Amino acid sequence: MVVAELAINGGPKVIEGSIGAGEWPVRGAPERELLGCVLESGHWWRGWAEKESMVSQFEDGFAAFQDARFGVAVTNGTTAIECCLRAVGVEAGDEVIVPAATFIATASAVVLVGAVPVFADIDPDTYTISPAAVEAAITPRTRAIVVVDYGGMPCDYDAIGAIARRHALPVVADCAHAHGSQWRGTGVGALTECGTFSFQMGKTLTTGEGGMVLTNDEALASLLHSLGNLGRMPGRPFYEHHVFASNLRMTEWQGAIGLAQLARFGEQVATRERNSLRLARLLTEMDAGVRPLLRKPEVTRWCFYMWTFRFDAARWGGVTRNRFMEALGAEGVPGLWTGHLEPLYRNPAFVNAAFGRKGFPVAAPYHEGPRVDYGAARCPETERIAATEGVAINHRAFLGPEGDMDRIAEAIGKVWAGRDRLAGRASA
Repeated sequence: MVVAELAINGGPKVIEGSIGAGEWPVRGAPERELLGCVLESGHWWRGWAEKESMVSQFEDGFAAFQDARFGVAVTNGTTAIECCLRAVGVEAGDEVIVPAATFIATASAVVLVGAVPVFADIDPDTYTISPAAVEAAITPRTRAIVVVDYGGMPCDYDAIGAIARRHALPVVADCAHAHGSQWRGTGVGALTECGTFSFQMGKTLTTGEGGMVLTNDEALASLLHSLGNLGRMPGRPFYEHHVFASNLRMTEWQGAIGLAQLARFGEQVATRERNSLRLARLLTEMDAGVRPLLRKPEVTRWCFYMWTFRFDAARWGGVTRNRFMEALGAEGVPGLWTGHLEPLYRNPAFVNAAFGRKGFPVAAPYHEGPRVDYGAARCPETERIAATEGVAINHRAFLGPEGDMDRIAEAIGKVWAGRDRLAGRASA
């Protein structure tokens, strides 16, 4: 059989032109209309009329889409996690378990409320936090568990919930990658005490910047609102403040964009789901040295910030994961990267113990355990996956017709067929 010359070696690309969504964010008349309404109203912040504001409507709409009773909009996904941690009672010196593979905000939010992150390894089948690693990390100082729906894949909420109940610990879900994902038919963010979302520019639902906390607990929702609104409480005088808190209010401009984006989001979720299922099936049938992540039956919908799959280095005859990505990118597959897999404890902020002059919080007298040394942290699965296995494609590539998935699969198949021409020249 004649193998076509790989594009990385000068051959023709499999994919010419663009696939997926094209320009991002998807935008148009609905955004212009609602932004115009805000402009002409002269009310550019939500405080003018809570129930009528764009932000309030966006809170209600997004919470309903995710099957939650309450939504509290904030400035971004990082402050959403901080707000949640404070609301569930995390204080100075407490330990909070977080996955080793995630964006730094998951852990930095813990530090910024004065608590100590404890890193847990990930499940090699799903890349979400390992329930066994969570249980092993629990100490008498543990005050909360933060789980991450990595790449949009829901973590094992059944197993995590059982552990949390056994140890009487609240669970905060970082769902920044997972707008639209479901576990057993319920939207993520509505499955634990509270769940957080980011609406940063690259996310599947974006307001440019911004975030939201979801919860089913009315008292917790009221506290979350207060923690994001300078300690004010609903129904009380405007200059009466009940807790020490930040101003995390979302603007009406962002609320307007969110409402417009939400109106088209359901269709986008369905398109991503349809395309991702097709690509997973094609890769499984091809058996071309890569494997989709395990999608458990409980994951009734997977809507993702990045679609992650596994590169099986043992089958590629010396071709590294990074060389494979170079070759696949040369064939025209867009949005390739390794995601947020590098263990967070290797980030300079942790390696260099950048906790300030007094070492707070890891050296604080409130932390009654041994001095934390992140340089000694080890999460073997996270380290292996980050170094050799994990590959991700940006969600935008999944917003086109199903034929786009065929072209991605064809490109992977072509690189697989030509792997001998990459061997020996593989980049580190």
